[in-house]
Amino acid sequence: MALEAALFAVLLHRPDVPHHNLWLAALTFPMFLAAVGLLAHLRLSPRSAMWLVFGVGLVFQLIALTQQPLTSDDDYRYIWDGKVQLAGVDPYRYAPQASQLRYLHDELLFGASDHCGHLIPTGCTAINRPSVHTVYPPVAQAAFTLVRLGSLGGHGGRLPFQLVAAAGAMAIALLLIRHTLARAGPMWLTALWAWCPVTVSEFGNNAHIDWLAVLLSVLAVTAFAKGRVGVAGLFIGAAIATKLYPALLLPALLRRRPAVLVGSAAGLVAASYLPHVMAVGSKVIGFLPGYLHQEGYGSGRRLLLIGSVVPHPFDVIVGALIAAAVAAWVWRRTDPSAPERTAVVLAGTAFLIATPNYGWYAALLIALVVMSGAWEWTPVALAPTATYLYRGEFLHSGVSSATIYLLAGLLTATAYLVRGWVGKHINLTLSHPAITGGSL
Repeated sequence: MALEAALFAVLLHRPDVPHHNLWLAALTFPMFLAAVGLLAHLRLSPRSAMWLVFGVGLVFQLIALTQQPLTSDDDYRYIWDGKVQLAGVDPYRYAPQASQLRYLHDELLFGASDHCGHLIPTGCTAINRPSVHTVYPPVAQAAFTLVRLGSLGGHGGRLPFQLVAAAGAMAIALLLIRHTLARAGPMWLTALWAWCPVTVSEFGNNAHIDWLAVLLSVLAVTAFAKGRVGVAGLFIGAAIATKLYPALLLPALLRRRPAVLVGSAAGLVAASYLPHVMAVGSKVIGFLPGYLHQEGYGSGRRLLLIGSVVPHPFDVIVGALIAAAVAAWVWRRTDPSAPERTAVVLAGTAFLIATPNYGWYAALLIALVVMSGAWEWTPVALAPTATYLYRGEFLHSGVSSATIYLLAGLLTATAYLVRGWVGKHINLTLSHPAITGGSL
């Protein structure tokens, strides 16, 4: 733990070191796994383990806050969208470089052509994809506005979004700790979230809004397990209206009063979109179709594993059939009192099908791993970060992103088989204890 913290503290501030982001992941991943393994073997009381997990996780997030975002500039779009909304303009109406919004340009986000990374007709901007409309759904947009208000109109630059994301990550840690205590589960599982380099880098440092989607998803699963279906629907609806991928949880949440859950979720999504639809009409779709095309989902290029053995367009069809089959299995097999146990299977399978390139998307899978105890999915949860950093540093390397995902899938399958064998062996031992002594 100390070594992991030291590496974060040093390498975050050494961008001059060649491939320092890749080195940070390559060195902290094994240390993180070793620390969690050590915690699993320590005989600590649940209370002591709880404070250790939370305290160390908090230290990691504080370290991440000491440096501006290193591997993502998405937070600039958050800052811009919040500013635009407080100026009375719908965020879906114009792209950042639009002349109608030139009066909102400031030194943080815009400048001369040598000032920042993305060229626009009037110079350049720090906002990526400045020629397209925002891709973020309405609940995320509301969060951007609230952070802007909380920072008194944007004081502090990028730091307010980092602070909120770090606080969100720790709030999720508390929810996971509470869930683990309620289930009488092993506390070391919660360290898979609190100590994970992905959650540290992507929230405390990169400030991704995905923390909110994960927080709402965890609340949805928890509420559903307690029989509060309407509340669960509101939470999962809000999660979907933050980032769309929490919809993966829906098959696991349909085993109890599905009409109530779908109705409350759909109602919240519709209510969040309604003001924007009234303001800009179909523009509310934003850059989503373009984003999916750019990432290769329309062409099948993004389906790295399936696409390596099945030609397009059949790879998309095969991927959809696999996802549908797993979703049907989840719907049939889910225990309503523990929906996370099957939801993690669908989420993990979706990652192996879609093979996303962004580590922050995996935060939901990490949270489900903790809630379900299905630690064997951890390699798949770490794969997107590995592909993002490795391909970013060595774009033309012989090691492909498909290879990384294949290794992650094989590790997960191996861990699943080993876990099953160990569990069966223990059960057989308990059922048929060996005779170790005694007299006849």
